[in-house]
Amino acid sequence: MSLWLYLHCPSLLLDSLYAPSSAQAVGLVSEQEGRLVQLSVAANTHGLNIGMGLGAAALMCHQLAVYPYCAVKEQSALEQLAAQLYPLVAEISLNPPKGLWLHVSPMLALYQGFTPLWQAVTHTLVESGIRYQAGVGQTPRAAELMAYGHAGKISTDPEHLQAALQQLPLAAAPLPETVKTQFTRLGLSKLGELIALPTASLTRRFPRSVVDYLAEVRGDKPTLLNYFQPPLQFFQQRVLLFELSEQAHLLPIIENLVSALCRFLEQRSACTPALTLGFSLRDGCEETLPIMAAHGEKDVERWMALVRLRLASWQVSQPVTAVSVAASQIDCHQPGQTDLFSAQQGEQNRDELVATLAARLGEEAVMRLAYVNHHRPEAASQHVPHHHRATSTASAPTRPRPSLLLPQPTPLVGKVTLREGPERIVTGWWEGAPIQRDYFIAQNAQQQWLWVFRTPEQTWFLHGWFS
Repeated sequence: MSLWLYLHCPSLLLDSLYAPSSAQAVGLVSEQEGRLVQLSVAANTHGLNIGMGLGAAALMCHQLAVYPYCAVKEQSALEQLAAQLYPLVAEISLNPPKGLWLHVSPMLALYQGFTPLWQAVTHTLVESGIRYQAGVGQTPRAAELMAYGHAGKISTDPEHLQAALQQLPLAAAPLPETVKTQFTRLGLSKLGELIALPTASLTRRFPRSVVDYLAEVRGDKPTLLNYFQPPLQFFQQRVLLFELSEQAHLLPIIENLVSALCRFLEQRSACTPALTLGFSLRDGCEETLPIMAAHGEKDVERWMALVRLRLASWQVSQPVTAVSVAASQIDCHQPGQTDLFSAQQGEQNRDELVATLAARLGEEAVMRLAYVNHHRPEAASQHVPHHHRATSTASAPTRPRPSLLLPQPTPLVGKVTLREGPERIVTGWWEGAPIQRDYFIAQNAQQQWLWVFRTPEQTWFLHGWFS
């Protein structure tokens, strides 16, 4: 038996994007009609209803906070909800603007029944703060009708499903109002009465779309569905109900979004080397803060440690109206594990130290050395920001080079013992500044290792120190 679960989220945009508390009266209004289209729980307790005009709503509830409804944002919220449920049920289809079909029958063997699967789905919805109506049916359209009709108890018993479907009021069917009016004039009030009518009779009296819809409800005609594929990038935004200027107040919201990112990565056994914090400001401007990790990371605590360091050097120029977290580089390769028997187990490695410094001081403040195709030693390397990818084809020198190279050679003072060399470097004649040097690795009386050279005039210079 094929089994479908349908989720209808009547306040999807309000619950996901604004996330009001139980005490906040919040409503979304259609800018074209000036009427309320979604309401929070607190707004309902004040007697407000969907479809009410904005003026009447303001008179009934002075504390009502109103925001514009946006269909594009609700579509994005529906996709985010599908991505959250995807690890639980593989076959999910979107029914915009507020519905999801979940094909649950292939998953029953894995969950050993419908009840554990239903509990996992509802747990995800409750954690996300999404209000929902659910229905189960043997076809996608039947499950949708059961959700719209508030059929009551969720059941997988075929006889119960069929009986409940027959008793649904026709008003629950997502059909044009003109068609519903025709049903009423014919004395039809329940879905079972309509289904019992001969198909030929329905075809003569009603549009073809109505006949096809009833065929999909019965299962005589398949419902064309486009199955959801989870995105390869992450983006979530939280619109604030109140403007915030203190970082201490922004941190819990940021942590909630970073936790959602880490759950996204965990579900895909993936990680990301970078995320971007976005802040919408009062004047409509946007500010972004890129944060780099030492390597691919998916741990909430480690990301939040870098976030706190980065925010310590950022000043809120204006009150913040929305916060977002984005990650575009998703890597399926996990970071390497430290050797179990290493003496440095648990200590911060070089890459983690660099990431910490970059978060605290800024990405451009932490530099690394990069090789340059140049024969003159003092010009053979340059400083570049640590996060810049190497684009040069220059290769590392084949002979030893000191870890501390002096900006300019200085005359050699004191006696030294030559240990290795010479290495002759002759270059620069095409630049008008020719050099000829014979380099040696030497050791002084203090047992320090030096990089020295002599010129054709037999003058000796110190050019660097080996660690």
